[in-house]
Amino acid sequence: MMLENHQVQYSFYVTNSKSYLYGIGYSLCAVVSFFFRDWRSYVTIRLVIPSFIAAVLSLFLVDESLRWLLQKRIFTEFDLVVCKMFTSNNIEIPSSFVQEINILKKQAALGNDYTSIFDQISSKVSTLKFWELYSTGKTSIWMGALALSWIGCVVVYFGMQFGRELFGGVQIHIYFMISGVADIPGSLFQLYVAKNWGRKPANVVSFVFCALSLLISPFIPRNGYWIILLYITAFSTKVFITSAFTNIYMWNAEILPTNFRGVGIGLGSLCGRIVGIPLPYVKQLSKMWAPLPAFMFALIAIAAAVTSLVVPETRNQISPDDIEEFQVFGTNEYIVLKNKRLEVLRKNAKILIK
Repeated sequence: MMLENHQVQYSFYVTNSKSYLYGIGYSLCAVVSFFFRDWRSYVTIRLVIPSFIAAVLSLFLVDESLRWLLQKRIFTEFDLVVCKMFTSNNIEIPSSFVQEINILKKQAALGNDYTSIFDQISSKVSTLKFWELYSTGKTSIWMGALALSWIGCVVVYFGMQFGRELFGGVQIHIYFMISGVADIPGSLFQLYVAKNWGRKPANVVSFVFCALSLLISPFIPRNGYWIILLYITAFSTKVFITSAFTNIYMWNAEILPTNFRGVGIGLGSLCGRIVGIPLPYVKQLSKMWAPLPAFMFALIAIAAAVTSLVVPETRNQISPDDIEEFQVFGTNEYIVLKNKRLEVLRKNAKILIK
């Protein structure tokens, strides 16, 4: 919803900004649980009241997605939402924007007498299933590598929640407060690296530094001033895994075809959640060998970093619109195909204007 109500050039920042709010909410959980130890009070204050407020605000303050309204050709409500947006910001509606919307309305009015390239793509994609994402060996490798990155993010991120003992058994409220605060610098780190270097470097760097922090932590003494270094290690691990988690949402969305974007992200997240089911019991491995859980998390992080090298970079690239474009993404053939389709769109637009 956040992505669909912002321009494409701002989607990068919108995706990144959600992590700041998540980190603040995560930290507040520790504060609420510290002052309200009874589980009934905690559930009411932490879950029921915020959920009710969010539902009411969404109902009365949040407008329907403009992209969805265009897709469903509900132009009356679309016009009302657009006018509300421009009026509330004291901005005059650009004539070029009005022209583009009129083209879409004319296209809808013509119905079967005219079919644009968008309609051709939509009718083609609507008949496809999610397993088409694995239609070639190359795309299957991409999807597998992205799934492993999802698994690495889920296992390390949530494994740390159950692995407080990995960092010396820090007091639980302090530990969760640190974990929540770490989401903010983690998102800022991802913002800088992904914007300046790319999504692939952001993924690799985040996982590698996360693994290094995990490998160092078992060898830090649990007494004296060493405990400060232990806290720093825990904080840095959370920073880098948050960076990887924020990045995989963005990277996965940008590389997938438009109609499969939500499904593809859901598949990746599903892989991570399934593997993450036994995480509460991972800390039991420390009874066999104390550093074993940290080493296991580090190994998964390194595997995710290495396998992500095969996935194409999406920085400064136009996302694919269908399976055909997805299969050749990152090649010269993709650029030729994209330019050819854009040229068809321009010609069709001129026809509709006349």
